[in-house]
Amino acid sequence: MLAKMEETTLIEINSKVLIWARESLAITRNQVSEKINISAKRLIQLEEGEKFPTLKELKEFSKLYKRTIATLLLSQPPKEKPIPTDRRTINSLEMGSFHEKTIMAVRKARALAQSYIELKNELNEDIPKLNFSSSIDENPQLIAAKVRNSLKLEDIREISSSTQALEIYIQRVESMGISVYQLMLSQDEIRGFTVLDESIPIIGIKRNDPATAKTFTLFHELGHVLLNVDGLCDLSERTNIEIEKWCNAFSAEILIPVSELLEMKVVIEQKLQGNKIWTKKDLIELANYFHVGPLAILRSLLENKLTTVAYYNERHIAWNKPQFGRSKTPEGRNIAKETIKEKGKNYISLAFSAFDQNRIDLKDLSDFLGVKLSYIPKTRQLLNI
Repeated sequence: MLAKMEETTLIEINSKVLIWARESLAITRNQVSEKINISAKRLIQLEEGEKFPTLKELKEFSKLYKRTIATLLLSQPPKEKPIPTDRRTINSLEMGSFHEKTIMAVRKARALAQSYIELKNELNEDIPKLNFSSSIDENPQLIAAKVRNSLKLEDIREISSSTQALEIYIQRVESMGISVYQLMLSQDEIRGFTVLDESIPIIGIKRNDPATAKTFTLFHELGHVLLNVDGLCDLSERTNIEIEKWCNAFSAEILIPVSELLEMKVVIEQKLQGNKIWTKKDLIELANYFHVGPLAILRSLLENKLTTVAYYNERHIAWNKPQFGRSKTPEGRNIAKETIKEKGKNYISLAFSAFDQNRIDLKDLSDFLGVKLSYIPKTRQLLNI
């Protein structure tokens, strides 16, 4: 009986809201027809206001467009902030066109940032103010040195695990007054993004990249924050966009200070011998020390004329593949672990602090963490490890 009512009960809506919800995810009418089994004619009638949707159809639209039914019932389409500028190095025909998963990742980052601010307010804690800024006319290496010293990044050298190092790098960046989230960016060849139109700067990092790649992305996007220029980036070294070149140089110097690289024993020996062909063992040893990938080391060596373009290109082709640096035996899903990785220990700790101080209840905690109640104990346990 209930199913019958959902199929026959018509819901009066503003058809412009329905169009807005679809276009906000860059979904075509044909794609909607395929995904929720609605005819093209019926969809046109609904979007042009000739007919009203049934309750069942409205629920299907809500699920597909990732919008609440309450949102679809608004009298007018809400104003929504635009996607950051496209700064990828791709075919010009694809510029500015994003997959719905990318759009959802940006939307999620914005929502998490607002939740972070809400938690800070609940705990009467101030949000750190960003004290650094730069311009593209300034030397990225000099700015990198200032930031590295301010964040005391040299302390992290002693950590052997690149994953643990990444966690600390993120915490240091967040201490500047920036929200950092690791999100699923499986489409559009995007490695990271920066959002600057919220109350707090946001950095998004591709979650399933190796830790060393994520570390480079983190500081590349920090470069965007310092320049006050947002963007969705692929971090290509072949980019001709000056801002991307600046951010790549900034990130490289943050992680691999040239002065320190040139003082490494193996580098001095290679230089004395005039040897510009490097063994994988030596490159990995240097990469582990600086918490980057071997290609990043080789790139810095190339910049300092300590290897050849031909050798670098050869290694780039061999190593710059999806499986390089990835686990061959990936573990199954661990919701608690994914939650901490996505939102960061800073955010998760704030949520638990608000709960422990009775500022929010258990249902609120579940909402802030984005997990079911049954996953909360495991999330707390992992947080304290």
